[in-house]
Amino acid sequence: MIPIDVETAQSTASGNTITQGLYMIDTTGYQGTSEGGSELTTPCHTGDVLVWTTYPINPDDNVAISGFTGQCIDDGVFQKLSQQQTPAGVPYWTCVINNGTAAGTYQYSLNINMSNKTYSYDPFVNVLS
Repeated sequence: MIPIDVETAQSTASGNTITQGLYMIDTTGYQGTSEGGSELTTPCHTGDVLVWTTYPINPDDNVAISGFTGQCIDDGVFQKLSQQQTPAGVPYWTCVINNGTAAGTYQYSLNINMSNKTYSYDPFVNVLS
């Protein structure tokens, strides 16, 4: 889950890169990592399914993930990456960690639309053996 304070994210962005106001919450905290924060590194195993959903802290703001770039895309770490929608109409993105991925830490960029402008944010996945 990715709550975003749109005003803070936009006013403190370095160019088009979000530096503040975005909070990734990771439900894998039981695996020895923090559950949230900036530049989050999510532990996972091959075959795991990852899910991303954005929520504006101010319900009057609109935020949406428009796509992904970075090492996880270029190296094929993320497979079956696609946008989905819950029955209630909430959009989310999902992927499977490629079974052929070697253990290691891989970067990816979330491309996020806020107020008709696209910003990026660069977390990581840590594929465990």
